[in-house]
Amino acid sequence: MKLILLSIPLYILSTFSTAPTLPHSPEFELIKEGNGIQFFERWIIMEDGTKSREVKFTMEIQAPSSNVLEVLTNEKFGEKWNENTLDYKIKAIGKQSWISYIKYSFPFPLSDRECYLYNELVENKDGKTIFFKSAPTRIFSNGENIVQMEGLKGRWVIGGKNSQSLLRYHIISVPEEGLPRWIVDPIIRKNLWATMENLKRTIEEI
Repeated sequence: MKLILLSIPLYILSTFSTAPTLPHSPEFELIKEGNGIQFFERWIIMEDGTKSREVKFTMEIQAPSSNVLEVLTNEKFGEKWNENTLDYKIKAIGKQSWISYIKYSFPFPLSDRECYLYNELVENKDGKTIFFKSAPTRIFSNGENIVQMEGLKGRWVIGGKNSQSLLRYHIISVPEEGLPRWIVDPIIRKNLWATMENLKRTIEEI
């Protein structure tokens, strides 16, 4: 069976809110762009009162959508494009669904983290979407006492025609308490941007 790569929770050190947002949310702010990649962010209030950060990426890729899916679903590419990754494993549980594991190594003052995700590939006439959310398992942890990234939920959306593709990544997060934003935000944003650059380069090279 072909092994399938996780769709990683790129927004590191966060818990993810699944509650609906209030209407009239602010516009997205463009954080960074270049080389066909755009990184947007905004702060929103969910209906349960939680203050959350919404992040999205769009990426123009000079390769067919089959290349995009190949990189996102083939284990051998995982450590090549995922930034700050110590370990990466998957376990297929269906033809288009799988459990994925990733262990992150972050620079001081952030600690190492690991997460497990349930992933599902959904296809329709407009393209393909990989949905992911936290999975209640520790099958690859080997008894290690490492902080878990839980409550995760997001998606990759793959589209395009012929030799060009558009990849979108979207997630809503509730940053953890403890360290101030002026310390955490630059590390998070740097990791996100480096991962997306790695991903685009890997897709276009295969």
